[in-house]
Amino acid sequence: MQFVLLAVVVPRNRADRAIEIVRREGAAGLTLLEGQGIAQLRRAPVMDLRDSSARNVLLMVLEAQLAARLLKQLDTELRLSEAGNGFAFTLPIKDIAGIKPEQIEHLRKTLEQGPPPQQG
Repeated sequence: MQFVLLAVVVPRNRADRAIEIVRREGAAGLTLLEGQGIAQLRRAPVMDLRDSSARNVLLMVLEAQLAARLLKQLDTELRLSEAGNGFAFTLPIKDIAGIKPEQIEHLRKTLEQGPPPQQG
């Protein structure tokens, strides 16, 4: 089983929606960090203004296929390709400590069952 890190960076006002999506699609847990984006604004070069928007960073260690599915779903539902909506990416994990074999087995069984049924 191959694991990857799925990182999602979104404006704070979209973090709850991102969490909702990943939970619905089968992610068992995540780490939520608060951050601040700093980027050069091209509209006001004379004043050297910078974008310092509040951001949330969601970090998840996931099985690679689940991460790929989540990445696609996040892109679709949060419209990540539109400016200002955030971005997401995966990174391969070569080694990992702190995850017990029984947790991996539980994850494997969960993945075999598919995402939980939607309520509503």
